[in-house]
Amino acid sequence: MKKKLILAAAFLLLAATLLPAFTGCATGTSGSAGAGNTGGETQEFTDSAGRTVTLPAAIDTIAPSGAYAQVFLYTLCPEKLIGLSGPFSRKQKEYVDEAYWSLPVFGQFYGKNATMNFEEIIKAAPDVIIDVGEVKDGIGADMDGVQAQTGIPVIFVEATLRSMADAYDALGGVLGVQERAADLSGYVRDVLAVADENNAKIPAGEQLRVLFGGGEYGLNVSGAGSVHAEVLDAAGAENVAVLGHVSDSGGDEVSVEQVLLWDPDVVILAPDSNYGDIFKDSVWADVAAVRRGTVYEVPSGPYSWLDRPPSVQRALGVLWLGNLLYPNLYDFDMAKKTTEFFRLFWNYGLSEEAAREMLENSTYRTNP
Repeated sequence: MKKKLILAAAFLLLAATLLPAFTGCATGTSGSAGAGNTGGETQEFTDSAGRTVTLPAAIDTIAPSGAYAQVFLYTLCPEKLIGLSGPFSRKQKEYVDEAYWSLPVFGQFYGKNATMNFEEIIKAAPDVIIDVGEVKDGIGADMDGVQAQTGIPVIFVEATLRSMADAYDALGGVLGVQERAADLSGYVRDVLAVADENNAKIPAGEQLRVLFGGGEYGLNVSGAGSVHAEVLDAAGAENVAVLGHVSDSGGDEVSVEQVLLWDPDVVILAPDSNYGDIFKDSVWADVAAVRRGTVYEVPSGPYSWLDRPPSVQRALGVLWLGNLLYPNLYDFDMAKKTTEFFRLFWNYGLSEEAAREMLENSTYRTNP
């Protein structure tokens, strides 16, 4: 279901005044979502919604549209961020350079917390507002609406798990940070190549059947086909939650009776769910995976490695889940893989000891 984009009608008159400044003819050539083409003082970029948008040839300041865009752009070019969609939490600040903690917060376009402050973003005047994520119905019209209201160019770049590498390359080109983008996209492509190779080695009918739950009782599930469950597919798991409708927000709530019918081999619980209580929770007592102890918590830091937001951490999440489910195929030390990821994506020197603490309820868990 399409999330509602909250637009401030009070700025329509202001937008009509500002828009002409951004609608002159571009001197660059038309590009695609894979590259921004520069020429003279402007460049044209064709985004993932099929919109060709005129941008400055040299982009110095950017604003993210929401949580995923914020994570994505911070890992790519934090020095260009002029503001945030939301403040960093105390936990996230452990991995984020202090210079970015106090950037102004503009809010976000989409979702139940859609709070974009158009007045503040107009005052900040970034060179471009960037939306990153999955394609939604009517997203082109949404981007046009924000651009009309603010007078600031707005682009959308699709970045599902499978298109994440292309998204890095596309934004690296348009933002002039191609080398950094190549490092990040190369990592993502390598991870997915390893996953695809390993998946081909799993005999038919021997995929582990996995339930990914969240919420207070662990019963808000991420169904098959949901962007929030992409890591399960990539890591070779069979998602047991085949639903008639897939939620695009907090998951689909099911009953424990339905979980019993699905009878998953493994249960994966989102961070801040009920992992700490599930082994003594009478509601879950009859679930075979609980009795076997094959229940694990998704690592988190700075964000969940699986979803919410479905961010760049998912590249690491593929390695983590693959290593957890199929250790003979993903035969490596997950703590070392974690430190490598944090060094590359977050420019953060995570120790192996700290990595093992992140993984203490999954990869390096003692018996529950």
